[in-house]
Amino acid sequence: MLLCGQLLHAQLEPLSNQYLLNTLAINPAYAGSREALSITLLHRNQWTGFEGAPRTETVAMHAPMRKQNVGLGLLVMNDRVGVSGSKVFLGNFAYRIHAGNGVMALGIGGGVSVVRNSWNELVAVDPDDQLLYGYTERYVLPDFSLGLYYNSPRFFLGFSMPLFLTHRFNAASGTFDLVNDFSRYNYFLNTGALLNLSERWTIMPSLMLRFKQETIPQADLNLYVDYDDRIWLGISYRTNNSIIGTCIIQVNHQLSLAYSYDTGFGRTGRSLGGSHEIMLRYDFRYIVDLINPRYF
Repeated sequence: MLLCGQLLHAQLEPLSNQYLLNTLAINPAYAGSREALSITLLHRNQWTGFEGAPRTETVAMHAPMRKQNVGLGLLVMNDRVGVSGSKVFLGNFAYRIHAGNGVMALGIGGGVSVVRNSWNELVAVDPDDQLLYGYTERYVLPDFSLGLYYNSPRFFLGFSMPLFLTHRFNAASGTFDLVNDFSRYNYFLNTGALLNLSERWTIMPSLMLRFKQETIPQADLNLYVDYDDRIWLGISYRTNNSIIGTCIIQVNHQLSLAYSYDTGFGRTGRSLGGSHEIMLRYDFRYIVDLINPRYF
């Protein structure tokens, strides 16, 4: 078994079900698109039946600049898997151009990732192993994101490369080297549209496609149903044999609350357990209060 090498496919970036409400986490061009100071808090607990499973917290803030075609944003993300964790601090800049009844934006994000490996938290067979006792690694690595985003009142389309720099560990120096490897880039494409069924009922089909050269492409097929601009119920199918249920409550024009649960099919899904995700978003509408709330 050791001599027969096999290709393993791992998760790309920290996963989220609620990228429609927290698009800044995957696309810097989203900054300022809500036409207000917008703050989003998100927590994800993945694979609840698996010890050391991923946990992710995200804080996203962004707003348009008055009398300028510019949006600014700040993204802070804390991701932990087992004894390894990373914190991302990313500033975002978007240049926005009005195109018809929508806005086209080009965005760039820049910042650092603080990676920490706490080997002392491992349970060793030999409790006196000096390689593990009190040993913690910490690295500060630069990173960047790029993106395009178009949105109108009824349609959105985004393409992005979040955190695309490649950091390769150099065993000789004990540090990470910065390399430009296009095969390691993550590409995200998401799009969707609002369709009115009646005065009170609206549906929103959407698609999220994730692609990386060394992995199998992953797609989310989503369908949301809205009643009276207040309650959204969504169902999604993820092509790694996962199904996702989402509930969004639009408390008022400023405040949104969301919860989603996803689980896999088969024995693997039952062993790992489902994943929970909760989100809170508040928009400080300092210019005008829109007649209808914004959904994306």
